[in-house]
Amino acid sequence: MNPDGASDSSAVVGASGTVLLVPRWKPAPPPQWGPATAGPTASRWRRPSRKLVVAIAVPVVLLIAAGTVLAVTRPDLPQRKVLDTAVLQRQVLTVLRDDYQFDADTVACPVDQPVIDGHRFTCTAEVDGTTITTWVTVRASGQLDIARPR
Repeated sequence: MNPDGASDSSAVVGASGTVLLVPRWKPAPPPQWGPATAGPTASRWRRPSRKLVVAIAVPVVLLIAAGTVLAVTRPDLPQRKVLDTAVLQRQVLTVLRDDYQFDADTVACPVDQPVIDGHRFTCTAEVDGTTITTWVTVRASGQLDIARPR
């Protein structure tokens, strides 16, 4: 029954003589938004766009390629050891004063010298207002050979 007191359906007699009730109202149209199927089987994830996949994949591939190139061309890079510059300068100053009897005031050595057997570099020192140079050679054991200054 509707609010007017009339019946919501009309009676139609079928072919077999049975009375069929047919609604007078039309069913509501399906919604025009939302997922096409509603239920637990409906997928909540959309497939990512090609641009997004390319924008993520290209930098990842480039980083992997750069890492591979570095690993092949510079295998010593991850485990490269360098001398501590402050300790190195103190050692050179001690050798100049104690072993070679120079009255050295300051010593300056280059930074980041690798610990590689046979690697050679120079350090400079101030002795009585004069700059002198000494050769330092790194040995496999990590010991340093400090040559007599010239």
